[in-house]
Amino acid sequence: MRIAHSITACILGLLEVAITLTVAQEPERIGAPTQFFVDSERYRFANADMSNPAFYPVPNETITRDTYMQYLESMDLKALASDPDRGESSLVAFMPVLVKYVESGEKRWADACVEMLKQYHTALKKRVEEDTWIWDFEWPAVLFPLYRQYLMEGNIIEANTPWFKDLVLYYCRNLHVWAEEPIEWRGGCHRSMPEGTVKWLASTWYPDIPEAKHWARYGQLVFSDFWKVKDVPQNDTGYMMGPLLMPLFHGDRLLGDDRVYTDPEMQQVFTRIMMEVSSDGAMNPYGPNGGYNSTAHFRVSVLERIAAKTGDGRYRYVAHKLVNYLLYQARNDDYLSSLHASLAYLFADDSIAPVEPEPGSIYTLRHEAMRVAHKDKALTEKLLGNADPRENRGYICCSWVMNEQQWPDKFIFRSGWNPGDFFCLVELHPTSFPANPGGIMGMNRYGAPFTQIVTSKGSSEENRLLIQDIDGISKRRLHPEKGRIDENWAMGNMPDIRSEVTHFEDTPEATYAKVKVQNPDGLPVVYEREFIFAKNRFLATREIVTFEESFHARVSPLWNTQNIGPQLGNHWANTFMSAPVANNGRSSMKTPPVDLLVWFAPQEDCRLQVVDRMTFDARTTDCPAQLRYAWEGNPKKGEQKIFTQVYYPHMPYRNRTYNNNPGDQEAEKPTLQNTAYASGIEVIRDDANASILKLEFDEEETEYVVFNPAAHKINIGNRSVEQALAYFSETKSDEEN
Repeated sequence: MRIAHSITACILGLLEVAITLTVAQEPERIGAPTQFFVDSERYRFANADMSNPAFYPVPNETITRDTYMQYLESMDLKALASDPDRGESSLVAFMPVLVKYVESGEKRWADACVEMLKQYHTALKKRVEEDTWIWDFEWPAVLFPLYRQYLMEGNIIEANTPWFKDLVLYYCRNLHVWAEEPIEWRGGCHRSMPEGTVKWLASTWYPDIPEAKHWARYGQLVFSDFWKVKDVPQNDTGYMMGPLLMPLFHGDRLLGDDRVYTDPEMQQVFTRIMMEVSSDGAMNPYGPNGGYNSTAHFRVSVLERIAAKTGDGRYRYVAHKLVNYLLYQARNDDYLSSLHASLAYLFADDSIAPVEPEPGSIYTLRHEAMRVAHKDKALTEKLLGNADPRENRGYICCSWVMNEQQWPDKFIFRSGWNPGDFFCLVELHPTSFPANPGGIMGMNRYGAPFTQIVTSKGSSEENRLLIQDIDGISKRRLHPEKGRIDENWAMGNMPDIRSEVTHFEDTPEATYAKVKVQNPDGLPVVYEREFIFAKNRFLATREIVTFEESFHARVSPLWNTQNIGPQLGNHWANTFMSAPVANNGRSSMKTPPVDLLVWFAPQEDCRLQVVDRMTFDARTTDCPAQLRYAWEGNPKKGEQKIFTQVYYPHMPYRNRTYNNNPGDQEAEKPTLQNTAYASGIEVIRDDANASILKLEFDEEETEYVVFNPAAHKINIGNRSVEQALAYFSETKSDEEN
């Protein structure tokens, strides 16, 4: 055994174990070496026993409205209600008190809410005195209607109670959602939607005010901006909740009916909210995000709302999955956001029984997002219509608008909804930032995550093929609309990335899929990625790049992780996540101990690189290690490069010596465990026309994956395959017969 002395950030000591496969180059380590100690208890389980709560502690509690109420009552509501002066956070902080009033009907809780609202008005006036305006834009728009509804239902206030009316109008008249002069922003974005919603509602509550007609029209225009496409531009687990809160919580108030919840086109949004959740109830982050499991609380309350409005128990099932995963992650009784527990209580309908959603894989669609100049009024008129001619009115919120073009959104590979089932989330969308079509955003098995995406509004290459123009001489392929703004906020430099799903088939044993991406990162290449998702087994992929121009290129399939090792070969490595990072980098989360083999089919002209991402990107603190299988050369026009990979979740293993004599060396023979199961993979064929792998991870079973893009007839032993993508297994007795 030879222990490596140069290791990178968050990377363990790397045990190099030779495998009888021919490759030319040893792994290269890039970055300052830093060693971290891994908890020895990580290796205490011999197998993934899902019935053992010590290994898999995610509970499976029955969730009802009472669950949310019990959580809120654990907060000492009496003490909360006794302190109504909570500044500008009062509306959010006092939601449990409002819920207690709804639940109990006791006037003392309503009186506390009234006092809080009056104190809140004082806090808003202080903010305006200090800063000229109010910019807290999101939650007041959500919560004002709820306080008004329930206090009116209890006859605590009336429709025109002067002090409440003054509060709402003061807020609306001083709201500047960007903390600057412009107001009344347009587009279905996370600041414009709340502003439009609260002003439209105020106009319906108080039709006698001078602004009533204008506020109603403005609110209707903003809602129309959203309703034209029934989608939001934020492809992330961060900002996307902002615009969706308004129609999902108050669509019925605004429109006077339930079309927001019943419209067929809205189902694509509901499907994303529901089906992106893993079988354990976890949320893998993607795009600009707040860390691991971000938007989980939001999804709980929203899914309860959608279930109540549609009568569809699938949404409740997933909401309750999310709650149980949050229970698992709790450090104390504070496992669920008090705000979203309050909303969930108000919206949940226990007469709707949870129903397990479809267990198969799907792919979703999303409208095209365009980042454009936000203060160009002519552009507002062209893209949205009815631009307000006044200065500092009607600008495009966040520079985002959407059009009617739909692109692929995500592959959601699912083995089922059972605890621990293998799950993958793959990005497909070409115009979102960061642009990662073909990149694996999430992967989970036995409750453990294997990915953590950088929170980024711009470029961040995530678990996909990285193609680099070394000399910078190729002509970049840019979007024909020169008003588009790219990931680096440069106008006229937007790459013309396009994606399409060219194959998708789901079977009980496996999901087969393929995405084709033109001009990735604006380069003159075509990138394709084929997927064979063997359910509750492994993921095999093949990445193909076709060069449409010749240039000096470096091409590298990537895998980002927290740890690499202790097993490392010359074309594979063991990887794992010590602790997914949440709460914008401030909290470490729990995870069962599970490792992931990342295996690249060996090529003599490629080199495995172990990279400290922190050497070139300070945003990667939560997931700082990277594997690359790098190739460099000068491909000719029409030339292709193929990279085949396998991702196999397995139980952790490390060798422990029992010899305490100094200087003694023990030779460890390659086995499945001490090669992280890499020695169980055999390449039968790997070329442009086909890739065939034989996998023996279990003694009694042999598995095969076949990538056969032309669907030619291929003989493998006694079996013939004519499918473009195939997976099958044979037992030892099958092979003998």
